[in-house]
Formats: sequence, structure tokens, C-alpha cells
Amino acid sequence: MKYLLDTGVWLRAVNEPQTIPAGPLRLLTAPREVFGVAAISIWEIGKKVQIGKLHLPKDLAGWFSDALAPNIEVLGLTAEVVTDAMNLPQFPHRDPADELIVATARQHKLILLTTDKTLKAYRHARIHYFKPHLRSRS
Repeated sequence: MKYLLDTGVWLRAVNEPQTIPAGPLRLLTAPREVFGVAAISIWEIGKKVQIGKLHLPKDLAGWFSDALAPNIEVLGLTAEVVTDAMNLPQFPHRDPADELIVATARQHKLILLTTDKTLKAYRHARIHYFKPHLRSRS
């Protein structure tokens, strides 16, 4: 495993792969590649569905069943991840979920795949940023 998917990239990969540029999409669809997802990403998706900010093509349990494919490994919230998240140097904003996702990548020595512009230049973690294509209007 080399990569951790942030919540937005994971959602795009499952629901809107057409919004992912060719290079990152090739990586995300590589046949033998395994990706990490931080446990907090599961909570983020569930919470957004609960409060009505995210609508999935099926119920939450069914979506998770599909989205947690065999090539996705959920990386847990550990004391080491929390400790690192509380001590991230020069973190660009105070989003607790982003802190935990970045700390998860750091603790597991993974490259974070993200579309989050605020993380793009964060130099205290290995970040691979890509700009998504605009969503189609169909």
C-alpha cells in the first residue's frame, strides 16, 4: 500500500470517476493497487448523509458495501494517529477530520491523494494533489 485516499477522492472514485483526470484515474483503477482510507472518512460520509449534505445512489450500508472494495483497507484511529494529529506542524486549517487524515497518512508513511487545495502545499506530509474535472450537467 502506497496511497491514502482522502474522503473527497474516495467519494469521487466511487460515485464520479469521470471527474478524475486521466493520470490519477489510471492509478485509482490499477488492478493490483491497494489503497488506505482513514476511519474518519467513513464517519465523514455517514455524517454528511445523515445531515442531508450528501446523497448517495443507494442507502449508506449498501454504499459502504460497494465502496469498501477488496482493494480498500480502512486504517484505524490509533493513539499514534491522534497524537500526530494534535501536533501537526503549520497545519493550514483546523478541520479535525483533515488533521486525522493527514496524520493517518504520516503514521502509515503513505502518500495522501487529495483534491483539497488547502492541503496542496502542506510540506509536512507526502501529498499528491489533483484538480478534479467539473461535474457534468446531465
